[in-house]
Amino acid sequence: MKHVGLIRVAVGIAVATTLLGQRQESLPVKLPDGPAKPGFDIKRFSNLGNGWFQTFYPKKYESLRKALDQGQVSATTRLLVLETAAGRLALINDQMVFHHIAQGKAGGKDWMATF
Repeated sequence: MKHVGLIRVAVGIAVATTLLGQRQESLPVKLPDGPAKPGFDIKRFSNLGNGWFQTFYPKKYESLRKALDQGQVSATTRLLVLETAAGRLALINDQMVFHHIAQGKAGGKDWMATF
């Protein structure tokens, strides 16, 4: 096992809802008025899937070592690891499969992950 350093695990509980058997329509997106930031290409924008998933907003962060020691995750738990302003953050793949998007604030800066 590799040394995990200061990776922190976002801890939360996913509330499952099912979309099985239902045709899901994308919700419209409200874009702000005004000029776009340089480099934004509206032709690449799509609202496909907007509203299909509930964004995961972690409220609690723990060190990966503590989460392993307390049995919240195992050594074989698959994690999505990203770099944030506060260091590495690990998101549990099984949660991300449900949510597909997670976001929060670390080191005073916003972060977002999609899966």
